Amino acid sequence: MEENKDLQNVQETEESYDEEYEEYYEESKVKTVLKKIFSVVFNKKVIAVILVLVVVSQVITGVVLGSAVVKPDSFAESSKAENIIRFPLSEPAYVKWLEGKAEKVMMKNSDGKNLSGITLSDNATSHSYIIMCHPLTSGALDMASYAYHFYDLGFNVIIPDSRGYGDDEYSKISFGYFEKHDILDWVNAIVKKDDKAKIFLFGVGMGGSTVLMASELNLPDNVKAIISDSAYSDVKALFKENIKDFYPVPSFPAVEIASLYVKATEGWSFGDADVVESVKKSQVPVLIIHGAEDTIVPVDQSNDLYEACPVKGSDHLLIRGAMHAQTQNFKSEKYWQGVDEFILKNLG
Repeated sequence: MEENKDLQNVQETEESYDEEYEEYYEESKVKTVLKKIFSVVFNKKVIAVILVLVVVSQVITGVVLGSAVVKPDSFAESSKAENIIRFPLSEPAYVKWLEGKAEKVMMKNSDGKNLSGITLSDNATSHSYIIMCHPLTSGALDMASYAYHFYDLGFNVIIPDSRGYGDDEYSKISFGYFEKHDILDWVNAIVKKDDKAKIFLFGVGMGGSTVLMASELNLPDNVKAIISDSAYSDVKALFKENIKDFYPVPSFPAVEIASLYVKATEGWSFGDADVVESVKKSQVPVLIIHGAEDTIVPVDQSNDLYEACPVKGSDHLLIRGAMHAQTQNFKSEKYWQGVDEFILKNLG
Protein backbone atom coordinates (compact mmCIF):
# COMPACT_ATOMS: atom_id res chain seq x y z
CA MET A 1 0.00 0.00 0.00
CA GLU A 2 2.75 2.37 0.91
CA GLU A 3 4.45 1.73 -2.42
CA ASN A 4 1.24 2.48 -4.31
CA LYS A 5 0.80 5.69 -2.37
CA ASP A 6 4.36 6.77 -3.09
CA LEU A 7 3.86 5.93 -6.76
CA GLN A 8 0.70 8.05 -6.85
CA ASN A 9 2.57 10.99 -5.31
CA VAL A 10 5.33 10.62 -7.88
CA GLN A 11 2.80 10.56 -10.75
CA GLU A 12 0.99 13.65 -9.43
CA THR A 13 4.30 15.40 -9.04
CA GLU A 14 5.29 14.46 -12.59
CA GLU A 15 1.92 15.65 -13.96
CA SER A 16 2.27 18.93 -12.05
CA TYR A 17 5.81 19.29 -13.33
CA ASP A 18 4.67 18.60 -16.88
CA GLU A 19 2.01 21.30 -16.61
CA GLU A 20 4.49 23.80 -15.20
CA TYR A 21 6.99 22.87 -17.89
CA GLU A 22 4.40 23.32 -20.61
CA GLU A 23 3.49 26.73 -19.17
CA TYR A 24 7.14 27.65 -18.95
CA TYR A 25 7.73 26.34 -22.44
CA GLU A 26 4.86 28.38 -23.85
CA GLU A 27 6.06 31.44 -21.93
CA SER A 28 9.58 30.91 -23.24
CA LYS A 29 8.30 30.83 -26.80
CA VAL A 30 6.51 34.11 -26.21
CA LYS A 31 9.60 35.64 -24.65
CA THR A 32 11.67 34.44 -27.59
CA VAL A 33 9.34 36.16 -30.01
CA LEU A 34 9.28 39.32 -27.91
CA LYS A 35 13.05 39.28 -27.71
CA LYS A 36 13.26 39.20 -31.49
CA ILE A 37 10.76 42.05 -31.72
CA PHE A 38 12.65 44.11 -29.14
CA SER A 39 15.92 43.46 -30.93
CA VAL A 40 14.37 45.06 -34.00
CA VAL A 41 12.47 47.86 -32.24
CA PHE A 42 15.43 48.88 -30.13
CA ASN A 43 17.91 48.62 -32.92
CA LYS A 44 19.92 51.85 -32.98
CA LYS A 45 18.87 52.64 -36.53
CA VAL A 46 15.20 52.10 -35.73
CA ILE A 47 15.49 54.27 -32.62
CA ALA A 48 17.09 56.99 -34.70
CA VAL A 49 14.28 56.81 -37.26
CA ILE A 50 11.64 56.98 -34.50
CA LEU A 51 13.34 59.98 -32.93
CA VAL A 52 13.51 61.73 -36.29
CA LEU A 53 9.82 61.03 -36.88
CA VAL A 54 8.96 62.39 -33.41
CA VAL A 55 11.01 65.53 -34.01
CA VAL A 56 9.53 66.03 -37.48
CA SER A 57 6.04 65.54 -36.02
CA GLN A 58 6.74 68.13 -33.35
CA VAL A 59 8.21 70.58 -35.85
CA ILE A 60 5.23 70.20 -38.20
CA THR A 61 2.82 70.61 -35.29
CA GLY A 62 4.66 73.70 -34.09
CA VAL A 63 4.67 75.30 -37.54
CA VAL A 64 0.99 74.49 -38.09
CA LEU A 65 0.13 75.85 -34.64
CA GLY A 66 2.19 78.99 -35.15
CA SER A 67 0.67 79.57 -38.58
CA ALA A 68 -2.90 78.97 -37.46
CA VAL A 69 -3.20 80.78 -34.15
CA VAL A 70 -2.45 84.24 -35.53
CA LYS A 71 -5.28 84.02 -38.07
CA PRO A 72 -8.82 84.71 -36.84
CA ASP A 73 -10.00 82.56 -39.78
CA SER A 74 -8.61 79.56 -37.88
CA PHE A 75 -11.49 79.91 -35.43
CA ALA A 76 -14.10 80.54 -38.12
CA GLU A 77 -16.80 78.37 -39.62
CA SER A 78 -15.76 79.58 -43.06
CA SER A 79 -12.93 81.56 -44.62
CA LYS A 80 -14.33 84.88 -43.42
CA ALA A 81 -13.52 86.17 -39.94
CA GLU A 82 -17.07 87.48 -39.47
CA ASN A 83 -18.17 83.83 -39.40
CA ILE A 84 -16.05 83.23 -36.30
CA ILE A 85 -17.20 80.39 -34.05
CA ARG A 86 -18.72 82.57 -31.35
CA PHE A 87 -18.78 82.18 -27.61
CA PRO A 88 -22.31 82.76 -26.24
CA LEU A 89 -21.35 85.86 -24.27
CA SER A 90 -24.64 87.74 -24.74
CA GLU A 91 -28.24 86.74 -25.25
CA PRO A 92 -29.68 87.45 -28.74
CA ALA A 93 -31.91 90.25 -27.42
CA TYR A 94 -28.83 92.22 -26.30
CA VAL A 95 -27.08 91.62 -29.61
CA LYS A 96 -30.13 92.85 -31.52
CA TRP A 97 -30.28 95.94 -29.29
CA LEU A 98 -26.61 96.72 -29.93
CA GLU A 99 -26.93 96.18 -33.69
CA GLY A 100 -29.76 98.71 -33.80
CA LYS A 101 -28.05 101.32 -31.64
CA ALA A 102 -24.29 101.16 -32.29
CA GLU A 103 -22.46 103.28 -34.82
CA LYS A 104 -19.51 102.04 -36.81
CA VAL A 105 -16.28 103.93 -36.25
CA MET A 106 -12.89 103.93 -37.99
CA MET A 107 -9.59 105.32 -36.77
CA LYS A 108 -5.96 105.30 -37.86
CA ASN A 109 -3.53 103.89 -35.33
CA SER A 110 0.04 105.00 -34.64
CA ASP A 111 1.23 102.70 -37.46
CA GLY A 112 -0.99 104.55 -39.94
CA LYS A 113 -3.31 101.54 -40.36
CA ASN A 114 -7.10 101.67 -40.15
CA LEU A 115 -8.76 100.26 -37.03
CA SER A 116 -12.47 99.51 -36.81
CA GLY A 117 -15.00 99.25 -34.02
CA ILE A 118 -18.46 100.24 -32.85
CA THR A 119 -19.53 102.92 -30.41
CA LEU A 120 -22.49 104.00 -28.29
CA SER A 121 -22.13 107.75 -27.89
CA ASP A 122 -25.65 108.97 -27.04
CA ASN A 123 -24.51 109.95 -23.54
CA ALA A 124 -23.22 113.23 -24.98
CA THR A 125 -23.03 115.11 -21.68
CA SER A 126 -21.11 112.32 -19.94
CA HIS A 127 -17.36 112.41 -19.57
CA SER A 128 -17.26 108.72 -18.65
CA TYR A 129 -15.95 106.30 -21.28
CA ILE A 130 -15.28 102.59 -21.38
CA ILE A 131 -13.22 100.79 -24.01
CA MET A 132 -14.27 97.14 -24.21
CA CYS A 133 -12.20 94.36 -25.82
CA HIS A 134 -13.73 91.08 -26.99
CA PRO A 135 -12.39 87.51 -26.55
CA LEU A 136 -10.58 85.35 -29.09
CA THR A 137 -13.68 83.48 -30.27
CA SER A 138 -16.02 86.48 -30.33
CA GLY A 139 -16.46 89.85 -31.99
CA ALA A 140 -17.54 93.35 -30.98
CA LEU A 141 -21.27 92.57 -31.15
CA ASP A 142 -20.83 89.67 -28.73
CA MET A 143 -20.02 92.22 -26.03
CA ALA A 144 -23.65 93.43 -26.21
CA SER A 145 -24.76 92.55 -22.66
CA TYR A 146 -21.69 94.27 -21.19
CA ALA A 147 -22.30 97.29 -23.42
CA TYR A 148 -25.92 97.49 -22.27
CA HIS A 149 -24.89 97.58 -18.62
CA PHE A 150 -22.24 100.27 -19.01
CA TYR A 151 -24.38 102.33 -21.35
CA ASP A 152 -27.18 102.21 -18.77
CA LEU A 153 -24.71 103.54 -16.17
CA GLY A 154 -24.11 106.58 -18.38
CA PHE A 155 -20.89 105.53 -20.10
CA ASN A 156 -19.93 106.27 -23.67
CA VAL A 157 -19.03 102.80 -24.95
CA ILE A 158 -16.31 102.01 -27.50
CA ILE A 159 -15.83 98.39 -28.63
CA PRO A 160 -12.80 98.03 -30.92
CA ASP A 161 -12.46 95.07 -33.25
CA SER A 162 -9.31 93.16 -32.43
CA ARG A 163 -6.89 93.03 -35.35
CA GLY A 164 -8.19 90.82 -38.12
CA TYR A 165 -11.79 90.76 -36.87
CA GLY A 166 -13.45 93.85 -38.33
CA ASP A 167 -12.84 96.20 -41.23
CA ASP A 168 -9.30 97.11 -40.24
CA GLU A 169 -6.19 96.63 -42.36
CA TYR A 170 -4.94 93.64 -40.38
CA SER A 171 -5.47 89.94 -41.00
CA LYS A 172 -3.62 88.51 -38.00
CA ILE A 173 -3.73 88.83 -34.23
CA SER A 174 -1.00 88.87 -31.61
CA PHE A 175 -3.11 87.96 -28.57
CA GLY A 176 -2.75 91.47 -27.18
CA TYR A 177 0.95 92.02 -27.76
CA PHE A 178 0.58 94.53 -30.60
CA GLU A 179 -3.09 95.27 -29.90
CA LYS A 180 -2.18 96.93 -26.60
CA HIS A 181 -0.79 99.84 -28.65
CA ASP A 182 -4.11 100.07 -30.50
CA ILE A 183 -5.85 100.46 -27.12
CA LEU A 184 -3.59 103.42 -26.33
CA ASP A 185 -4.51 104.92 -29.72
CA TRP A 186 -8.23 104.61 -28.89
CA VAL A 187 -7.58 106.25 -25.50
CA ASN A 188 -5.68 109.13 -27.09
CA ALA A 189 -8.47 109.66 -29.63
CA ILE A 190 -10.99 110.05 -26.80
CA VAL A 191 -8.78 112.44 -24.84
CA LYS A 192 -8.19 114.54 -27.96
CA LYS A 193 -11.95 114.90 -28.29
CA ASP A 194 -12.71 115.27 -24.56
CA ASP A 195 -9.87 116.33 -22.27
CA LYS A 196 -12.15 115.80 -19.24
CA ALA A 197 -12.68 112.17 -20.15
CA LYS A 198 -12.59 109.52 -17.42
CA ILE A 199 -11.73 106.27 -19.14
CA PHE A 200 -11.96 102.64 -18.02
CA LEU A 201 -10.50 99.70 -19.92
CA PHE A 202 -12.48 96.46 -19.91
CA GLY A 203 -11.88 93.11 -21.60
CA VAL A 204 -12.88 89.45 -21.59
CA GLY A 205 -10.57 86.51 -22.38
CA MET A 206 -8.03 87.68 -24.95
CA GLY A 207 -9.54 91.14 -24.56
CA GLY A 208 -8.89 90.97 -20.81
CA SER A 209 -5.25 90.13 -21.42
CA THR A 210 -5.03 92.90 -24.03
CA VAL A 211 -6.14 95.65 -21.63
CA LEU A 212 -3.80 94.25 -18.97
CA MET A 213 -0.87 94.42 -21.37
CA ALA A 214 -1.88 98.01 -22.17
CA SER A 215 -1.39 98.78 -18.47
CA GLU A 216 2.38 98.84 -18.98
CA LEU A 217 2.16 101.71 -21.48
CA ASN A 218 2.32 105.41 -20.75
CA LEU A 219 -1.43 105.83 -20.33
CA PRO A 220 -2.74 109.37 -19.77
CA ASP A 221 -4.18 110.30 -16.37
CA ASN A 222 -7.64 110.10 -17.96
CA VAL A 223 -7.44 106.29 -17.62
CA LYS A 224 -8.79 105.56 -14.15
CA ALA A 225 -8.76 101.75 -13.88
CA ILE A 226 -8.71 98.45 -15.75
CA ILE A 227 -11.18 95.55 -15.48
CA SER A 228 -10.08 92.17 -16.83
CA ASP A 229 -12.29 89.07 -17.02
CA SER A 230 -10.95 85.54 -17.72
CA ALA A 231 -7.51 86.71 -18.85
CA TYR A 232 -4.52 84.42 -19.39
CA SER A 233 -1.24 85.20 -17.64
CA ASP A 234 0.87 84.64 -20.76
CA VAL A 235 0.35 83.23 -24.24
CA LYS A 236 2.85 80.38 -23.85
CA ALA A 237 1.01 79.08 -20.77
CA LEU A 238 -2.29 79.38 -22.66
CA PHE A 239 -1.12 77.07 -25.46
CA LYS A 240 0.70 74.63 -23.19
CA GLU A 241 -2.54 74.23 -21.25
CA ASN A 242 -4.71 73.65 -24.33
CA ILE A 243 -2.54 72.10 -27.06
CA LYS A 244 -3.46 68.56 -25.96
CA ASP A 245 -7.06 69.22 -27.01
CA PHE A 246 -6.03 69.97 -30.59
CA TYR A 247 -2.85 68.03 -31.38
CA PRO A 248 -1.84 64.52 -30.20
CA VAL A 249 1.67 65.59 -29.19
CA PRO A 250 3.32 66.79 -25.98
CA SER A 251 3.40 70.55 -25.50
CA PHE A 252 7.20 70.51 -25.52
CA PRO A 253 8.78 71.37 -27.85
CA ALA A 254 5.78 72.01 -30.16
CA VAL A 255 4.77 75.25 -28.40
CA GLU A 256 8.36 76.49 -28.37
CA ILE A 257 8.68 75.74 -32.11
CA ALA A 258 5.39 77.54 -32.75
CA SER A 259 6.69 80.52 -30.78
CA LEU A 260 9.90 80.62 -32.84
CA TYR A 261 7.84 80.41 -36.03
CA VAL A 262 5.64 83.33 -34.95
CA LYS A 263 8.74 85.31 -33.98
CA ALA A 264 10.30 84.74 -37.41
CA THR A 265 7.14 85.51 -39.37
CA GLU A 266 5.22 88.02 -37.25
CA GLY A 267 7.87 89.73 -35.10
CA TRP A 268 6.72 88.59 -31.66
CA SER A 269 6.97 85.40 -29.63
CA PHE A 270 4.65 83.75 -27.12
CA GLY A 271 7.16 84.65 -24.42
CA ASP A 272 6.93 88.33 -25.38
CA ALA A 273 3.20 88.33 -24.54
CA ASP A 274 3.80 88.01 -20.81
CA VAL A 275 0.75 89.60 -19.17
CA VAL A 276 2.08 89.28 -15.62
CA GLU A 277 5.15 91.35 -16.48
CA SER A 278 2.91 94.02 -18.02
CA VAL A 279 0.67 94.18 -14.95
CA LYS A 280 3.72 94.74 -12.72
CA LYS A 281 4.17 98.09 -14.49
CA SER A 282 0.56 99.24 -14.16
CA GLN A 283 -0.06 102.78 -12.91
CA VAL A 284 -3.78 102.28 -12.26
CA PRO A 285 -5.89 99.92 -10.10
CA VAL A 286 -6.85 96.62 -11.69
CA LEU A 287 -9.85 94.34 -11.08
CA ILE A 288 -9.13 90.71 -11.96
CA ILE A 289 -12.25 88.56 -12.53
CA HIS A 290 -12.15 84.81 -13.09
CA GLY A 291 -14.36 81.73 -13.07
CA ALA A 292 -13.29 79.12 -10.53
CA GLU A 293 -14.18 76.29 -12.95
CA ASP A 294 -12.31 77.74 -15.94
CA THR A 295 -10.65 74.87 -17.84
CA ILE A 296 -9.28 77.03 -20.67
CA VAL A 297 -7.36 79.42 -18.43
CA PRO A 298 -6.82 77.85 -14.98
CA VAL A 299 -7.70 80.00 -12.01
CA ASP A 300 -4.06 79.91 -10.86
CA GLN A 301 -3.25 82.29 -13.70
CA SER A 302 -5.70 84.85 -12.31
CA ASN A 303 -3.98 84.55 -8.93
CA ASP A 304 -0.64 85.30 -10.60
CA LEU A 305 -2.13 88.36 -12.28
CA TYR A 306 -3.66 89.71 -9.08
CA GLU A 307 -0.47 89.17 -7.09
CA ALA A 308 1.40 91.17 -9.73
CA CYS A 309 -0.87 94.23 -9.33
CA PRO A 310 1.25 96.99 -7.76
CA VAL A 311 -1.41 99.70 -7.29
CA LYS A 312 -3.44 99.99 -4.11
CA GLY A 313 -7.15 99.44 -4.66
CA SER A 314 -6.68 96.53 -7.07
CA ASP A 315 -9.04 93.63 -6.43
CA HIS A 316 -9.75 89.99 -7.31
CA LEU A 317 -13.29 88.73 -7.96
CA LEU A 318 -13.63 84.93 -8.14
CA ILE A 319 -16.95 83.57 -9.42
CA ARG A 320 -17.34 80.04 -8.06
CA GLY A 321 -18.90 77.55 -10.48
CA ALA A 322 -18.29 79.70 -13.57
CA MET A 323 -16.34 78.47 -16.58
CA HIS A 324 -14.26 80.45 -19.06
CA ALA A 325 -15.73 83.84 -20.02
CA GLN A 326 -19.07 82.87 -18.45
CA THR A 327 -18.68 84.78 -15.20
CA GLN A 328 -21.33 87.45 -15.87
CA ASN A 329 -23.83 84.82 -17.01
CA PHE A 330 -23.29 82.48 -14.07
CA LYS A 331 -23.72 84.85 -11.14
CA SER A 332 -24.86 88.08 -12.73
CA GLU A 333 -25.74 89.92 -9.53
CA LYS A 334 -22.43 89.18 -7.81
CA TYR A 335 -20.53 89.97 -11.00
CA TRP A 336 -22.05 93.38 -11.62
CA GLN A 337 -22.01 94.34 -7.96
CA GLY A 338 -18.26 93.74 -7.88
CA VAL A 339 -17.69 95.60 -11.16
CA ASP A 340 -19.89 98.59 -10.25
CA GLU A 341 -18.33 99.00 -6.82
CA PHE A 342 -14.87 98.99 -8.37
CA ILE A 343 -15.93 101.59 -10.95
CA LEU A 344 -17.53 103.90 -8.38
CA LYS A 345 -14.46 103.66 -6.19
CA ASN A 346 -12.22 104.79 -9.06
CA LEU A 347 -14.49 107.18 -10.95
CA GLY A 348 -13.64 110.08 -8.64
